[in-house]
Amino acid sequence: MKSFFLLMFVFPNLVDAAQSQTQRSPFNVIDAYMRHCPANSEYSIEDIAFYINRSARTDLEKARAVYVWMTDNVSYDDESFNSGDFGDNSAENVLRTRLAVCAGFANLFTEIAVKTGIEAVTVSGYAKGHGYSEGDSFGDVDHAWNAVKIDGAWKIYDATWGQGSGSEDSRGRMQSTKKFDEQWFNVDPKHSIFTHLAEIPYQNFLPQTISMAEFERLPQFQPKVFQYGLFSADELLIHVKTKKAFKLPEMHAVSLPFQIVSAPKTRTIKQKERITIEIKSNEDLHFNLVDELGDWIPFEKKEASYVLNFTPYNYGEIHINVETPEGYYPVLGYEVK
Repeated sequence: MKSFFLLMFVFPNLVDAAQSQTQRSPFNVIDAYMRHCPANSEYSIEDIAFYINRSARTDLEKARAVYVWMTDNVSYDDESFNSGDFGDNSAENVLRTRLAVCAGFANLFTEIAVKTGIEAVTVSGYAKGHGYSEGDSFGDVDHAWNAVKIDGAWKIYDATWGQGSGSEDSRGRMQSTKKFDEQWFNVDPKHSIFTHLAEIPYQNFLPQTISMAEFERLPQFQPKVFQYGLFSADELLIHVKTKKAFKLPEMHAVSLPFQIVSAPKTRTIKQKERITIEIKSNEDLHFNLVDELGDWIPFEKKEASYVLNFTPYNYGEIHINVETPEGYYPVLGYEVK
């Protein structure tokens, strides 16, 4: 196995609203059950699987239980990442230490999942995460995750990304923050391919093969982005086969329920050209456009829609932000030329 297999600790910039996610989640019962797993049910992989099977009935519930237990009980091993000495990432050692890099997360996830009776595998490959910039090229394998067969179809799971986020400290070292993110649970392979490329092509679980060159050209869109409705994965996967450049707006995953009804689909907006952006949500949200001069322009709320008509008069960048309980975060980004 290549030396970089354990290296990639990737945390996309998802704004996590875990509490509100959980309130709306159909997995409330199994989530609470797993987060209260007693210590005497965690001595071994078999113990955890037995505990899961006492409550979970469907394959999806079992996979959810594994994902929640993993993200709740295993933390990213910053020390190993920063030193480059990844140590023992076997499932047994990760269960004992509760620390791992990506390979350890994937290994333990597979072992628990299989013991519950569902079909799961560890996948190694390439990922667009920490340290990645648009247009970067990939060398050695740098990440590991899981695939689980749910109702006859393979779905992607990434407990490493699901358990928290990471940033660099003042010395340039990895410093992780643990915070649950459910968007890497039960992901459609058509969505995960924008950030995860398996080393073994069939483990991408797609009807078409995505080459490394195509993966590098795909936009770094996270699964949540496709719920907005501005783009579909199918149209972007067709486009990448044309070898034409993508000129899409920046899109950021935010854990709030809304859909983008209309917005420019290209990153570049012409100066003095009027645009209309409409976002729909049944919740009381607050959207603003930050213009080229840094001024904040609020959207007008019309029943369940938020609408803004805007004409840029200066060159520069504009951003559409949404307010969350933790502050304002970008949703869309454009360049005015």
